[in-house]
Amino acid sequence: MSVWRAFRDLHAEEHCKDYDQALNVLEEEYRATDTLACWRTEFVAVVEIDRYQIIDDPDDFSGWRKVGELREALRQECSLPPVVLAHTAPDDRGSYGLLDGRHRFNAAHLEGNPYIRAWVAHIGCCDGPAANR
Repeated sequence: MSVWRAFRDLHAEEHCKDYDQALNVLEEEYRATDTLACWRTEFVAVVEIDRYQIIDDPDDFSGWRKVGELREALRQECSLPPVVLAHTAPDDRGSYGLLDGRHRFNAAHLEGNPYIRAWVAHIGCCDGPAANR
């Protein structure tokens, strides 16, 4: 496996579209900062990502349009930015909380892709460090 990284360092190498929003969730929900070296780049099983993030609103025209564009990109084998996840205890929703990349996740889900490229926080699990707050 790769070495532990900080969210800030990953973002510096490859821009996270909603970095501030993902950081807010990281701080509020996981009690960690962007300097905690608990991240790894991984390929994650799409079926293990929080199922509550699947778009099911037929009136979300903007969301469906974005997902459609991303599905086409996946069909053309274009490289998409990684989704941002936090590894959690498995439950009926999945084993990964989604911090950024809902439309990319939905595109991969609808295309039947088994895996998706992700930055994964392992806060207090998988030999990752505990939150630093």
